[in-house]
Amino acid sequence: MPPKQIFIQIASYRDPELAATLSDLISKAHRPEQLRIGICLQINPADQTSCGQDSLPHGETLRGAELLIDEVAASDSHGVCWARARTQQLWSGEPFTLQIDSHMRCIDGWDVELLASWQRCNDPRAILSCYPNAFSPPDQLDQDFLPLLSALHFDEQGILRLRGFNSFRYPDECPKAPLPSAFVAAGLLFGPSSLIDEVPYDPQLYFYGEEISLALRLWTRGFNFYNPDRLLLFHLYKAAGQDHITHWADHSDWSSLNQRSLARIQALLQGHDIEPPYGLGEARSLQSYENWSGVCFSTATLSDDAKLGRFNLPPASTAAAGAG
Repeated sequence: MPPKQIFIQIASYRDPELAATLSDLISKAHRPEQLRIGICLQINPADQTSCGQDSLPHGETLRGAELLIDEVAASDSHGVCWARARTQQLWSGEPFTLQIDSHMRCIDGWDVELLASWQRCNDPRAILSCYPNAFSPPDQLDQDFLPLLSALHFDEQGILRLRGFNSFRYPDECPKAPLPSAFVAAGLLFGPSSLIDEVPYDPQLYFYGEEISLALRLWTRGFNFYNPDRLLLFHLYKAAGQDHITHWADHSDWSSLNQRSLARIQALLQGHDIEPPYGLGEARSLQSYENWSGVCFSTATLSDDAKLGRFNLPPASTAAAGAG
């Protein structure tokens, strides 16, 4: 059997969509035997039928893909970033990694197309990331527009909020290659697995603000961001008020976890030292990020281009090139 090429990271919290997500990924992959899927499976005993290990693909339905499961009691979970950090510990040296959520769908041949899109960046430190377009259950995909990841506004906590900005009618206006970006989205992030070694997930973060924190840590270590130039993966967006399970609904202490996390993120945005490897890198400075991106954390202001997701190629960094 050929070596695995893509390590897929999924942190799943009591999600009945997980099995369908895995089945879709595996059945539509052109090279499923090259996939290793690591899952932090956070469940309660009553969840075994709906989203426990018995509900997941197995045997011949895996088509040569491999599942690695880190099962933990939902009551012991400290939030999604804590779970993402645990998921990364399942990495076994595959050269590429894809981080997604547990409620996703994809197109046929998504794995081959994703690698081809990354190669069109012509950048060994490239990371593809965006807010994926939506799907409606069971598998109706929104394929009208290709979005760019853009800045929305700073909120009252001083955290930069992002959005997917519909920019190109799809597929007629599709760009020839991925376009530079200044941001990453946690629900679709693909690149060389060296990012796991160099910028491991901070388990002390909760959820809110994880994306701008991760972007700065990656960028200051010399990784470059790009918007995918094809629609490949799709996300189930759950509207407020809908009946779905969340960590904060299950855990009365979520507010204290969130407050600790926010303080840590705000310190990072202000350039304060955080213990390695969870602080900023040295390949590029926070000031150079602000100058290039049009995002100023000290004044909470945004350039027009940042709001539209339009960026030039980033400045050079001192990071060593390498895709694995």
